[in-house]
Amino acid sequence: MEINGRQKQKGILLGVLVGIVWGLDGVLMGRTGLHSIFTDWSYAASQGISQLSFEFSPLVTAFFHESFCFVWVALFLMCTRQFRQIFNILLHTKKGRATALAALVGSPIGMSAYLLGIKYASAPYASSISVIYPGVGALISYFVLKEKLSPRAVAGISISIFGSFMLGFNPSADVPATFSKGVLFAVVAVLGWAMEGVIIGFAMKHVKGEDTVEATPQQLLCLRYLISMISYAIIVMPLVKGYPMVGAIVSHGLIFKYAGIAILGAITYLAWYKAVDLIGAAMGTALNSTAALWTIIFSALLFKAPIPPSLAVWGLVIVLGVFVFAIDPKAFHKKTNQ
Repeated sequence: MEINGRQKQKGILLGVLVGIVWGLDGVLMGRTGLHSIFTDWSYAASQGISQLSFEFSPLVTAFFHESFCFVWVALFLMCTRQFRQIFNILLHTKKGRATALAALVGSPIGMSAYLLGIKYASAPYASSISVIYPGVGALISYFVLKEKLSPRAVAGISISIFGSFMLGFNPSADVPATFSKGVLFAVVAVLGWAMEGVIIGFAMKHVKGEDTVEATPQQLLCLRYLISMISYAIIVMPLVKGYPMVGAIVSHGLIFKYAGIAILGAITYLAWYKAVDLIGAAMGTALNSTAALWTIIFSALLFKAPIPPSLAVWGLVIVLGVFVFAIDPKAFHKKTNQ
């Protein structure tokens, strides 16, 4: 891929936008999760909410987030006349079926665990740990798919995992009592998103002689959100007895907040796909990792959350590790000057 100066500038700006918007998405989801129906059991019980759905309320909010993300991406595709093909992509292409399988791993597991991490450990900590998923995905690919890792990639992965370890096991004094549980869920999110990437990467690499239906990244994203929404609706919600809480969220008007926050989620992925198209997956992934720092910044600016030195230092180390892993300076410089 040849990258001219204008493409590089636009791609980097979009990559930075991805980090900013995803960081804000996590902070706002965490803040909305402080409503009484999620935090006050006696009040939740008065609304007909079960103990199970109260404990796993982030799974209910993930259902709203993923569903509205599907709505917004679908509207975007309708405006660009790309929506009608997504069902053909699912039924008649291997890439579509791989995307559906990856969505089952990445969303009901990854997204749910991420929001549980936010609930129990707070958004800055959950976000900082979760951004190491590309490196973990590379490690899984190394052991399972026998894909090679360069010494630079190994160094970057080691740095980011070390930063996550230090952040998880050396928290500041003001973290919630459920911090350890939140860290565990953040790690599950990392594994879910890493496996999603491995499945997609394997399918794209080994799909040969594909078909009659051409799929754009935006259509695959819409398909991902569709599968995610359906899996939450027919599997996750009944398992956690979540529909009474769904009704409470609607009756309390929180549905409008989730609809607004989901716009950020949709923008994140649409902008990320475009950034990857312009500057490549390596730089796009690295810029995406800056969401960890933006989460810390937005928590402080919008809600006066303190920034413990340990969070700032190890969050920066994690992002640095992702940059080292994702970007080969020589290769990127060569592509830019071609």
